[in-house]
Amino acid sequence: MDATLSFLLNQSKDFFCAVDKNGLVRHTNAALRKSLGYSEQEITGKQISSFFHPADLKRKDEVLNQLYQKKEVTDYECRIKAIDGRYYNIKCSLIFNPADELVYATGTNLTNKLDTASQSNITDNIQHIIQSFSEGFFIIDASWQIIAFNPAFQAITGLKARQIQNLNFKNLHTLGITPDVTTELENAFKGNVSGQVQYFNAYFKRWLRINIYPYKNEVVVFIRDITNVKIQQLVLALEKKVLELHATGNYSLSQTITELLKGIEEIFPDMICSVLELDEKQERLFHLSAPRLPDEYCIAINGTAIGPKAGSCGTAAYHRSQVIVSDIEKDPLWDDYKELIRPYGLKACWSTPIISADSAHVLATFAVYYKTTREPKPDELNIISRTANILRILIENKRSLEHVKEQNARLQEIASISSHEIRRPVATILGLVNLFDPNNLNNPLNKEIINHLDVTAKELDSVIHAIIEKTIYLKGEGL
Repeated sequence: MDATLSFLLNQSKDFFCAVDKNGLVRHTNAALRKSLGYSEQEITGKQISSFFHPADLKRKDEVLNQLYQKKEVTDYECRIKAIDGRYYNIKCSLIFNPADELVYATGTNLTNKLDTASQSNITDNIQHIIQSFSEGFFIIDASWQIIAFNPAFQAITGLKARQIQNLNFKNLHTLGITPDVTTELENAFKGNVSGQVQYFNAYFKRWLRINIYPYKNEVVVFIRDITNVKIQQLVLALEKKVLELHATGNYSLSQTITELLKGIEEIFPDMICSVLELDEKQERLFHLSAPRLPDEYCIAINGTAIGPKAGSCGTAAYHRSQVIVSDIEKDPLWDDYKELIRPYGLKACWSTPIISADSAHVLATFAVYYKTTREPKPDELNIISRTANILRILIENKRSLEHVKEQNARLQEIASISSHEIRRPVATILGLVNLFDPNNLNNPLNKEIINHLDVTAKELDSVIHAIIEKTIYLKGEGL
């Protein structure tokens, strides 16, 4: 940086920072470092994201994307962490310089420093604490107007500060307010009672929890994004339910997997799931379940051969590895299947092979379709991995049970042969022996008896061979 410019920036009371396209801090001025408590070595070269409040990271990425397109952003508010862990509210303007590919930011500190010695500053101190909350905070008056809020609440709404100021809470559409939320707030106003409610924000597709505290003619509300925790709870409940259904033995494998996929699609509404089972020859895929896929499409791809260029599922089964196709229309793996899927508006397909516990065989593939082109997020990859494990357990356990039933049937068949097929020739032989005349070997009847004994012995030998073959089969199957 030019020495004169660096000198001027270091004399400024405003904050200054320069960040490269990788998000690494390249330059800061003295005012920023002094207020936040960092030395130049402690901040230079670090990821800028590590200084942001977690609730502001998504908004930060959106602003940077906007900046790279428009080259300038003004009046952007964020929270930056000081070395003591406190968050400072910063209002800044950003400019992107393509020549050196650096983002230059200048900002002013909106947060007053804590001054416990001054009683007149108590209100400012409380304001500072509220502004530093990671949990969203806002206050509405009796007419439902939002009269105060913190940056975390702004981040949850996805709106700018000026869009929220004096907005009627009922008109805050980005919160996806449900009747349950409205009822709890009405109870707080009318009955002066606190409350809590969890709900799914359909606008941003996130789970939120609000805690409501009435005070005089106003209501103070804390709001937190609990999506990750809620999803974990819902997934655990779904897995428990599916395993219990499977344990009853009243559901077929296809029915059990359908219940699993329906549950996943409820938790992740954008997901359209399917499971294809690989045949014994490890050559072709057949549908086990696809609750929301069009029937015509399922019929069209049923029996598809696996291969190095066989869509997402056929390729995943062939390579025994996960295949992520974020844009079906442009991906060569789908060249032979684009015409089949195009009428249904499916744009992305990620497929994961379900591999046996001993890694010997591919049992099936678990596919997730989307109606938009997109890459997987970490929470989606996590649910896919968990689902793949559950599917492996269900499929292997079902096959194991079927194998046990088959072996039991063979054992019953052996028992039946032993009790009936052997008894008959043995009884015949015993009867013929009793008829044999040892005192008169030339008795013509003896000759007939010997012939009958020969035929019956051969019959008995055939039965014994049949039992031996079935026993050898059972041993070969691990009995």
